[in-house]
Amino acid sequence: MKKYTSFIFCTSALLALPSSAAILVAGWDTFPNFAESPPTHLDENTTAIMSGSTTGGAWNAWSNNDWGASTDGTFGTLSPTVATATTSTSGRANLSLNRSAQPGTLTFTLTNDSAEDRLMEGFYFDAVHFRPESADTWTLSFGGAISGADVSGSLTQGQMMNVDAEDRNWGIDLTNLTDNVWEAGEDVILTLTFDGGPADAATGGGHETLVDNIGITIVPEPSGLQYRQVAV
Repeated sequence: MKKYTSFIFCTSALLALPSSAAILVAGWDTFPNFAESPPTHLDENTTAIMSGSTTGGAWNAWSNNDWGASTDGTFGTLSPTVATATTSTSGRANLSLNRSAQPGTLTFTLTNDSAEDRLMEGFYFDAVHFRPESADTWTLSFGGAISGADVSGSLTQGQMMNVDAEDRNWGIDLTNLTDNVWEAGEDVILTLTFDGGPADAATGGGHETLVDNIGITIVPEPSGLQYRQVAV
């Protein structure tokens, strides 16, 4: 029988949650296969898959050798004491969504491979949109073992993401979902959608939305879970 705790969802869902209240179960800060890349940080009791889709073209990486990747060393507003994100800007170190491909979605499917129920704590990412026609809004929705109202926000327009700027960092509190219990053996599905820029069939011109340092956390168990680095 499904056991869960009910929470009332409130408008204060966007929070900088304390690092002492979080364990990173899956994180992405490099993207060798772009939106199909494996996690670079993964809890030993978790299976995690990221997949991406767009209405045209594909997720890619753009200008990451200069300004496209985040170099603040954190997953959104998550403290680096939980897990440090790479500060590299070389190679496939970010995701980008061209204006012609929006809306674009990133879907994260996590399986609880442990024998215990877990409580979802937060979803974190860095993002910025460059030039006016790039996607400038985001929406996070929930499925599988958890449920709750969608959460949305508006991105800052700016040239660089490789700066230590608070307006590039997002932290969404998952403790206030209607159901944030991730039962043993069950899947959690989180879908992050970027949209909102003017419709345009053109492909170039640097009208890109840049995404980096995606992290998903749980409330710690008394025994203390650990994450592991994954070679890619």
